[in-house]
Amino acid sequence: MSGEPRKRQMEKAIMDREQVRAHWRDWASKFGTALGATTRTGTAKMLEIDALARRMSAIGLGDAPAHVLEVGCGNGLNCFGLAAQFPRMQLDGIDYTAEMIDAAREAAVANGFQDRSSFRIGNALELSAASGLLAQYDVVFTDRCLINIESVELQMRAITDLAARVREGGHLIMIENSMATYDRQNHCRTLLDMPARTPAEFNLFFDETRILPHLKTLGFEVEIEDFISLHDLMLYVLVPAINGGTVDYDHPLVHAATQLSIAVSAEISSAFGAFGQGRMFVCRKP
Repeated sequence: MSGEPRKRQMEKAIMDREQVRAHWRDWASKFGTALGATTRTGTAKMLEIDALARRMSAIGLGDAPAHVLEVGCGNGLNCFGLAAQFPRMQLDGIDYTAEMIDAAREAAVANGFQDRSSFRIGNALELSAASGLLAQYDVVFTDRCLINIESVELQMRAITDLAARVREGGHLIMIENSMATYDRQNHCRTLLDMPARTPAEFNLFFDETRILPHLKTLGFEVEIEDFISLHDLMLYVLVPAINGGTVDYDHPLVHAATQLSIAVSAEISSAFGAFGQGRMFVCRKP
């Protein structure tokens, strides 16, 4: 993607706000508590939860009581993955889709986490209107949430509101797709004579030239971890290169790349370069 089409994608999503909401309402109704409500890629979800858990352990949440908020929680899969690994963690989740919240509450009971999790309707752009939230949290996190906001200006406004919910010494952690790394991944595809991919019409990937300076103005110390590069190179570049251009979410090499990524990430951060469409932005409030 280059020139004017890329510039337009970076400034505004194709779908408007109500169309995006309708998309997620439809997926929630179709898939309920299942993985498919928020992603088609089970291996990517494994890597996202692993990245979140590793980071939360690294910042000292392993043994201590902690209050964590997920904004854009979907049907709660991230919260349940963390609750299983951090027995003293209390998790709140908000999502603007009522069907997602219904599914999250159902799954909380089914998984036995109803005493350590709470799910309610709320919007990243109207965080102050969400009832029952704490004033501040040890960690506030998102996972492919803010890319569903239709303009960079509104993404930055949401980040400002999220930052206000982070206590001093706490963290804002955002796993969000980035145009910078997406472009690198697409360049790899063109090197193998495959066409560039384009983001889904309900997504607006982060423009880091604007998001990173905004995080600095909010006073955050920012670290970026590229935890999914090997997986995405395998899924979107190498397997299609030998598979007639087809993306195969269940290919054995994709599963192998997932397991290797988890094992290596426990020892070396960002070991496979910056080629994954998702990045983890770890923002500490001094």
